[in-house]
Amino acid sequence: MNASLNEIESLCKKAARGAGLSWGLAEEAGKAARWLSGNGLDGPALLAGQLRLDDGCAYPQLRPDTGTDYWELAGRAMCPLIAGVTLSDHAYLIRKKGEIHLGTMTHPQLLMPFASAAARQLGIALKVSWQGCVLEFLPGGGAVLIQAYNFLSPHVAGVNCTCVALATRGASELDGPIPTLVTSVHEYLDSLAARTYVPASEASRLLGAGAGLSDNT
Repeated sequence: MNASLNEIESLCKKAARGAGLSWGLAEEAGKAARWLSGNGLDGPALLAGQLRLDDGCAYPQLRPDTGTDYWELAGRAMCPLIAGVTLSDHAYLIRKKGEIHLGTMTHPQLLMPFASAAARQLGIALKVSWQGCVLEFLPGGGAVLIQAYNFLSPHVAGVNCTCVALATRGASELDGPIPTLVTSVHEYLDSLAARTYVPASEASRLLGAGAGLSDNT
């Protein structure tokens, strides 16, 4: 089905909340899916893939330790949503240290919207890379794919975030139409979003549409 960016953001936000994220993190997940879709990437499918892995996790325990130059989680791959929010909150560390290394991560593409926000916040160009893939994020928020091999990998051994003096010249920014929302992805996200709905009680039904037990006479 064709979906607008507003519809994608709303669905993904509710799905992320249904998978166990706080409302604040769910809002960030919805915005991330919207950013990816607005740049021609399949944001809902990427988010769905990550939510399948993290469904029901204790997300506060997935927050990396920002006190070191190498962020990682013992015993599991990093969640790009949690890593991305942490990166945005601690963007000043990139300027201070010049680079930050992130450990093993699933669906690193979900890190892209947060890297874009960090570059815009700092007013610098930021390079994000993993094996076979190099991206640059411009001070204005745009993203450039420099090396695309392994770009869509669902699992990478590590991600590097580095300040760069100047963005690579001649490279074109990511762009493209909003991808079609695949039925199976839509159904999965919708099933997660349904967890946020409060079951109707007898009282709520009587207070809802219709006359209830009154004939309004």
